[in-house]
Amino acid sequence: MKIALIHMRHAKVGGTELFLNQLSKYLCEQGEDVTIICRSHEEPSHPKIKFVTLKPISIGKAHRAYRFAKAVEEHVNENDYDIVYALGKTWTHDLIRVGGGTRKHIVDLRKDKKPTPRDRVSMYIERKALSSDDNLFVVSNSHKSSIEIMEDYGVSPDKIATIHNAVDLNRFSRENCSAQAAELKQKLQIDDKHPIFLFLGSGYHRKGLEPTLKAFSLLNEEASLVIVGNEQHPQKYKDLAKELGIENKCYFLGKQSNPEVFFSMASCYVFPTKYEPFGFTAIEALSSGCPVITTVDCGAKEVMNDKVSSILESDFSIEKLAQEMRHWANKARADEFREACRESVAPLDVNNIMEENYQLIKQAWKKKQQK
Repeated sequence: MKIALIHMRHAKVGGTELFLNQLSKYLCEQGEDVTIICRSHEEPSHPKIKFVTLKPISIGKAHRAYRFAKAVEEHVNENDYDIVYALGKTWTHDLIRVGGGTRKHIVDLRKDKKPTPRDRVSMYIERKALSSDDNLFVVSNSHKSSIEIMEDYGVSPDKIATIHNAVDLNRFSRENCSAQAAELKQKLQIDDKHPIFLFLGSGYHRKGLEPTLKAFSLLNEEASLVIVGNEQHPQKYKDLAKELGIENKCYFLGKQSNPEVFFSMASCYVFPTKYEPFGFTAIEALSSGCPVITTVDCGAKEVMNDKVSSILESDFSIEKLAQEMRHWANKARADEFREACRESVAPLDVNNIMEENYQLIKQAWKKKQQK
């Protein structure tokens, strides 16, 4: 098949970008003809991947998204692809994957529920994409997200396909990362005789850093808290750590490109998110033999169990979070427990999940031929 995969940005970092690299590589390995339609790209994950770069003139991010979607429409209509698989923010496709939840739902979660101009453009594209009669399948990465898509845009249940995110068990392996993790602990001068808690994610407010800091301050035992991820206003969280008297135990490291090393170093991953359609990081932590604390608002809860993780209610108390942090603090020291963490996400191995996507693409192709 001649397959087009669409995403505005092809890169090495980012959840959707990771999926794009995994799927394009897998499809090439199956002998398919793969083209990535994008605005910018880096080195492909397989040498046979081709790129079509569409970069229409635009002003600002909202206009850029609209102009790209329009350029994709023109390109697809002028070319003969067997299947077009969009990864969001365009409206010309046979099947589309919604990996980050709907923009409409994200806006509705805000206190004022007021969309920005950029939100309005995103919701216009989203509505056009998800309401199209041309949709053969709408793919989501969690049942939570599938329900939102059906409720927000009236997509028929028979067009919804839920395929959970994948994890690379080789990359996210404590055993494979042991040397780098030891080097990192030495560099940070962290004593691993005591628990090492990890908070990792961009957008500290939504991912729950404030309650994490407050809960960490309630722990009586010696421990460290490593904070990784991009944030526009990190100083307010550093000030909070100082106010709580834990600044000397907190390590604010900003954006990093090697999450597997941090997960392999950690005793427990703390991820009390306010909203997460799935959450790659939860299964990456488990693959690394690291227990996870998250909330019912994280889609990854669908693939987690209470033997290796804790799922908090949306209105959890700081004391409850601290209690769970104490519970998991030293579990990751035991080899048997680490293996249980890995086994819990083994079905989500990247090859298994990419094969599910491949079978769905072939199913879409059969449906398209019957139209």
